[in-house]
Amino acid sequence: MRYNFLIIRWSGMGDIIMTLPAIKWLKDNFENCHISYLTDTAFAGIVEKSESVDSIAKIDRRGIATTGRFTSSVAGAISSMFRIRRKKIDMAFDLQGFGETAIIAYLSGAPVRIGRIKDSPLRKRVYNSPILADWENEHRTRYFARAVAEALGSEAPTTIEPPRIKIKTNLKNPPPERIIGLNIGASTESRRWSELNFFELAKRLAPKGFAIRFLLGPQEVFLMKATQKVCRQNNWDFSLHRQIESLIKAVSECCLLISNDTGPGHLAAALGLPVITLFSTGDPDNVRPLTRHARWFRNKNDINQIRVADVEQASWELLNATYP
Repeated sequence: MRYNFLIIRWSGMGDIIMTLPAIKWLKDNFENCHISYLTDTAFAGIVEKSESVDSIAKIDRRGIATTGRFTSSVAGAISSMFRIRRKKIDMAFDLQGFGETAIIAYLSGAPVRIGRIKDSPLRKRVYNSPILADWENEHRTRYFARAVAEALGSEAPTTIEPPRIKIKTNLKNPPPERIIGLNIGASTESRRWSELNFFELAKRLAPKGFAIRFLLGPQEVFLMKATQKVCRQNNWDFSLHRQIESLIKAVSECCLLISNDTGPGHLAAALGLPVITLFSTGDPDNVRPLTRHARWFRNKNDINQIRVADVEQASWELLNATYP
């Protein structure tokens, strides 16, 4: 039997990356299946590079909330739903768990709809196969894999392969070597190690022959002016990324990424790079990037109590272990 599966996950970047092992499990266990993935337009490039998804449906969520893009974004969302309906989906996996995504799962026409019910009367009516995996305590990658496997009557895989994405490389013009990436943004202030700490860390790492690359996303524009000034003074690279493709390229050229607990850390891990993650309220057991060469630091009360010297030492240890 050829199954048509629909995966729904439209935020955030790290969580989308952590769904990829579940997608690979589907491909490995149902060779003739067709997998559609519905996600935010902003993150479609990640899903595309996973090489396990057959078709991608996009919804421009930010566009729907923007006056000048509202009409075209809504029209695009409706078009995506019609394309999904035509695929005659057998099972819809709502790995997001919002009210909106529950409605999308229902509108997909799938007779089997899998999702996390929690205390929602809406989701209780929509999902006829509840997810029993433990969202709060399991690592998110294992949670997604369990949700998919158990819905199909299988035991969750005992070993979860780390997420992987592949990009094309230009062998004639290889990327610069020995670039350390510093991702200084975060979704909330309490989860953001100060840019001053990152500036001090860069000053400690640069004299050892490493180039420094500061990375910012569209939600961290308020840090741009100060960061650009310091980068000009020290001849460091600075890049603000509004498109996922340019972020993937910039991260892939690094030999190490040091990041707050946010999506680019998972992106670096999926590219096979060593990663250091700085946590505050986030739980490393639940959401740390999965890669062989990784370290993390956490201070639940104040992320800025994490010492620059400790992150520096971990950087040297990771670099020596990864590139002996």
